[in-house]
Amino acid sequence: MLTNDLQCNQFLMEALRYQLTPRTQRPSFWSHTKQVPTNRNGKFLVVFAGGRHIDNSCPQRKCKVYDATDNNTSPIPDMLDPRCGNSVISLNGKVYSVGGYYKIGLETAECYDPVNKKWTHIAPMSASRYNFGICACDNMIYAIGGCRHSSVESYNPATNKWYMCPDIPEVSWRSRAAVIKHSIYSLNESGNGIISCIRFDSREGRWYSLNDMPGTLRNESFEFMSYDNSLFSIAKKCSRLDIRTNKWEAMPSMLFKRLRFSAAIIADDIYVFGGADKNWEYINSVERYNIHNNEWTVVDSLEVEVYRGGAAVISGDFSLN
Repeated sequence: MLTNDLQCNQFLMEALRYQLTPRTQRPSFWSHTKQVPTNRNGKFLVVFAGGRHIDNSCPQRKCKVYDATDNNTSPIPDMLDPRCGNSVISLNGKVYSVGGYYKIGLETAECYDPVNKKWTHIAPMSASRYNFGICACDNMIYAIGGCRHSSVESYNPATNKWYMCPDIPEVSWRSRAAVIKHSIYSLNESGNGIISCIRFDSREGRWYSLNDMPGTLRNESFEFMSYDNSLFSIAKKCSRLDIRTNKWEAMPSMLFKRLRFSAAIIADDIYVFGGADKNWEYINSVERYNIHNNEWTVVDSLEVEVYRGGAAVISGDFSLN
């Protein structure tokens, strides 16, 4: 089977290359999705889509691309619909902007093709959602929870259809999602202020509860991401959960106190973009957290305001011309 089945054969060759690579040169984790390269010398781009203007609270259609390797920002065509509180994800070279809020909650979604350089609508979700979690796992896009939601659905780009999945255990007010191997992890803030972390195995089709975040580490605004065997809650009080020990621990705080910011993981670093300060003024600085050094530094200043929108990391072959 290993020699005759193409997928098994490819998996075997990848495993062989990994084992033959010197340990010091191996990436810290081996992602089966391969959406975000882990080579620090690679080209990394972050797409910002949507958001809200601080002064007039109007949702926006604007989109920008930030090049983390040379600290430049470039425009791409605006989305078809204005959105804030939307979620953005990249999959197979395309960018998806899903849901959000404009006068009412939105169930609509759209896709940006860098080859055609335009946005097109895709099939809408079964429910309107904003402030929800989104992730890509096994070539499917998952929309999880959101404001006053417990439902979950997955999108298959090949069929342009959404499929209902098992609900998360409780109604959420804010959800974020991350992936480690075949498992989806969701961090959810409920109406009573409890922040729970749960795991979904797409092969088994059920949710499992992990430890709730301790009250001393809870935040009303957070982003959520994964690296190796750790899950990171990035907020006013940052923390991480080691999935092997199922224990939360505090980590250094960001240098700026931000609300409604965007975050992304690039190679071995967590990047934080934009948001607003306590006076509801834009924060333009870009902060980077080095996971191995356990340290935050300011690395750049954005040319575009980022507030209550979505962000997704894409590979260097994304065309900006």
